[in-house]
Amino acid sequence: MNKAEFTKQLRATAEALGPLTKSVIPGSRVWNGTSYVKNEAKAREPDPYALAWWMALRTIADLIEAQDSPLSTKQIAYLSNVLFGGMGSLNDLSFKNADAINILLAQRRSELFAIFKG
Repeated sequence: MNKAEFTKQLRATAEALGPLTKSVIPGSRVWNGTSYVKNEAKAREPDPYALAWWMALRTIADLIEAQDSPLSTKQIAYLSNVLFGGMGSLNDLSFKNADAINILLAQRRSELFAIFKG
């Protein structure tokens, strides 16, 4: 596994969860890339599962990046279980009423798995 590519993909996967990690307050101003515009979205609290996975993925990436040696067999087994195992793993994560995010998340997980196995 290429650690640099893997950590980059972990962060990209975390970013796919980004919209669900933020509060939405209708009528507030949000940055659209060029100016502040009125937020027309419905009120929403951050999704706790999205927040937990966003933080976990970023933390895993940081820890792998900080490690000078290759990942151990035990670390690889742990990551395989946490990311690609059964119930409760990243592979099992999906959100109601967030089809676009679920599609992007599925794509990111597939890319992450390919790098992990490669």
